[in-house]
Amino acid sequence: MTVGERLWEKARGLRGVWEGIARAEEDLLRQFKDPVEFIDWFKASADPVLQFHYEIGYQWGVSTDVEGVRSWLRQGVWNEWAAASDVARIVNEYRDFIDTEFMTMFAQQISDEGRHLYLRSRILRAFGGSMEGFQPIKEWVELFELPFVCAPKRMEWFQVRATSTLQVVELTSVYHHRGVHDALPRNAALMEGPYRAAAVALQESFREIEDDELFHWSIAERMWAKYARSPEAMRNILDCAAEALRVSTEARVRRVELAEKRAI
Repeated sequence: MTVGERLWEKARGLRGVWEGIARAEEDLLRQFKDPVEFIDWFKASADPVLQFHYEIGYQWGVSTDVEGVRSWLRQGVWNEWAAASDVARIVNEYRDFIDTEFMTMFAQQISDEGRHLYLRSRILRAFGGSMEGFQPIKEWVELFELPFVCAPKRMEWFQVRATSTLQVVELTSVYHHRGVHDALPRNAALMEGPYRAAAVALQESFREIEDDELFHWSIAERMWAKYARSPEAMRNILDCAAEALRVSTEARVRRVELAEKRAI
């Protein structure tokens, strides 16, 4: 059984986690005394999925080879461009629905994603790869379209719903990047071969990007702390956050599966 097949098998067993978050009863939401309790509950409820994102990263990082890295990184370069484009679209097209308190944070995120794009591109070249002929995985296209599918369903809650999509993906990325960072030193095919310097740069990049993703996730925490003060607000958060957990999980497993097949 391939790594991708094993991960798909485990992913199917996690469906109940995001489905349970999406179905949280109003009686439960009323029990939270303040937004901090709600945020802590969400992170605890989502933890099995977050830990699985660590496992996805670890299993890929410990088992991949140079060709697998090239394939995997091609999608990664596109992802950084898509993330920057998403945030730029939010602050441009939907600026009338965004609390100005958060505008500078979004601007910082755009800058971070642009730096990640440069970093990923440079490492891809160091591995002898390129973006020639690249077509993004459809699950990742769906993931980066999700903020503009989920958030506009309730425009009065647009910024909360958009943040609850995009920044929850960033939270899953924190765990995913930790997994890859921890796994790569155990991968002799990369660390002891002719691409050792590129592999070390790849490993180091995950810690740098993880720090940024923690900040991006904090945008959601800050916004939830300000707005998650009623069951209605919490329901709008969970509608999009649960879907983000589902789609990001499926996208990450598909990426590993296709990278194994050199099909990205």
